[in-house]
Amino acid sequence: MREALRRAAERVRRDDGASSIELVLYTPVLMLVIFLTIQFALTWYGNEVAGAVARETARVVRVGGGTPQSVADARTHARNYTAAVGGTSFRDLQVQITQPDDQTVRVTVSGRALEIVDGFAPRVSATVQGPIEQFRPDA
Repeated sequence: MREALRRAAERVRRDDGASSIELVLYTPVLMLVIFLTIQFALTWYGNEVAGAVARETARVVRVGGGTPQSVADARTHARNYTAAVGGTSFRDLQVQITQPDDQTVRVTVSGRALEIVDGFAPRVSATVQGPIEQFRPDA
């Protein structure tokens, strides 16, 4: 009986420090998972901001009739709208406005979402295409 108690006590002592080693091994993995989750959320949000800016920019061009003045106004509106909606979470804004034909406008907005580590997040972009608005008086 004494021998069995001695062996049981010996087994308990061999587990000393196991939780410290597990903590040292699993903490970096847990931190990496948290880091990747946050970066994914920030990239998703940046993509949503790019989509909203592209829709608003296309709206300005479409309502303005696709004129050079409406394109200039749309570029200014894109910068202002990005600052209002995205704040500091969307950087390096690039707006490309093209007209594939006389009746259509295409706006592509791209940039960088907020990054935890510089250069880690991919560029985000969104493209919106729609018809140019035209006034047609009643017949």
